[in-house]
Amino acid sequence: MTKKDISFQKKREVGDVITDSFEFLKQEYKPILNLITVYVLPFLLLYGAFQVYMQMNIINKIDLNDSEKLMSNIGPFYTNIFLFSLFGLFVQSLLVGTYYSYIEVYVKKGKGNFELSEVKSLLYSNGLLALAAGFTIYITVLIGVILCIVPGIYFANTFSLTAMIYIFEKKGIANAFTRSAFLTRNAWWNTFLLNILGLVIIWLSGLLISIPTFFSGISQNIFSMNSPNQIDYPNWYWILTGVSTVVSSVLWIIPYTFLAFQYFNLHEQTKPFSPPSV
Repeated sequence: MTKKDISFQKKREVGDVITDSFEFLKQEYKPILNLITVYVLPFLLLYGAFQVYMQMNIINKIDLNDSEKLMSNIGPFYTNIFLFSLFGLFVQSLLVGTYYSYIEVYVKKGKGNFELSEVKSLLYSNGLLALAAGFTIYITVLIGVILCIVPGIYFANTFSLTAMIYIFEKKGIANAFTRSAFLTRNAWWNTFLLNILGLVIIWLSGLLISIPTFFSGISQNIFSMNSPNQIDYPNWYWILTGVSTVVSSVLWIIPYTFLAFQYFNLHEQTKPFSPPSV
């Protein structure tokens, strides 16, 4: 079947954003996976190993039956969570920078009119832009969650286009934040739907992979005579946990694709009304 050149720069309904996103991934998965495998996968494997290490630490150190030990280990527990979040932010920023670099060149030159070397030349600079955008959004959403969760959800959705705008327009982080808020203003719920759908896809995929580990955990807790922190889980349990983390992380390209198409969709819809860049 002949592959078509999918135009990002056009107006779309939400359903069209979703179907065109999957069509784009279906057509371009080979070069995209090539880039992810070479430039992102090594860090994803480390991220999966970190996830396993953290869970093993929690099982070994957190004993709900010993309040004194629980309190003494609560600090290191939160430290591990914080470090895991930061490393996850770095890995996702690397994935965003790599994937959106491909989309940037695809949009500007068209399907089949560029080499992967042209994408690779953008990876470092776009990776830094994605990291800056990701960290800024992370802090903003965290503040919103601390305020009362709902503001965090609002900020996460309102500024969800920031990374795409920052990488594609390259006019500064302040402009990217302003543009994201402006573009999503009249399409907030549509953007929210796309974000929720992307999260559901990731969650369901991770759940399917994790089903064996879930039942293994239940059986270990039911039939083991030891306390929960002394349970000896089989090696395959930890391997599957790491694999689930890696696969779920890669699948974030699905919501990232939704957001890329939504950015161009809203950009086209608001062209005559776009505010001046900051």
